[in-house]
Amino acid sequence: MSGTANLFPLRPSTPQPYARREVCRFCFPPQCPEARIILSRCDALVLTGGGDISPEFYRATCDESVYMVHPDRDAAEIALAREAIARRIPVLGICRGLQIINVALGGDLLQDLPKNIGTRICHRNNDGDPIMHEVIVLPDTLLGSIVRRETLEISSWHHQAIANMAPSLRINAIAEDGVIEAVDMPDNPDIFAVQWHPEHTAAGDPHQQALFNWLVKRAERRIVRTIERQENKS
Repeated sequence: MSGTANLFPLRPSTPQPYARREVCRFCFPPQCPEARIILSRCDALVLTGGGDISPEFYRATCDESVYMVHPDRDAAEIALAREAIARRIPVLGICRGLQIINVALGGDLLQDLPKNIGTRICHRNNDGDPIMHEVIVLPDTLLGSIVRRETLEISSWHHQAIANMAPSLRINAIAEDGVIEAVDMPDNPDIFAVQWHPEHTAAGDPHQQALFNWLVKRAERRIVRTIERQENKS
């Protein structure tokens, strides 16, 4: 890796839930080979939090509130999301990751929640610390089957959210102000994403850890199927 490459470091808490499941983790910078090459080495994909997605990727005018935009990263992650979905590689989207999946599938975003819907629910503190609030888990959804609860307390740090949801996605959870907080893809059970940061509280909240456990189980299932196919060919 060149010393001039742009890197986008993860928060220290991000890898911890996976460490509890004994998985091998790789972080890819935006200056990476095409998506199919990367994903040929992966059993699952996590799309993490980060800066705002450039509105050019969902054909919108950029609001003055948009910040920390890195189009290279946006393009790389949109390509990864599309390729993973096409190859049925398990994907967990976290915060920005949920937005990437929505944009990759044709949806768009609310660029600033206080401007767009008001401040009934605080989704991001001004002091830089995450804020806890409740989300409503919708019945008969993937999230409901994972956590087996009707509500969750979640750690939130975002000022954008889904506006028009991609047609192939389904809402799994909402905040009391109507913000979409979790989605899945009914035609592809390996795709799941949340607008909050489960890695912040997973160490003390088994319902948040369960989201990472779900991803690992889906990856294990894919590995087994791959091995079975290879054995059947031999």
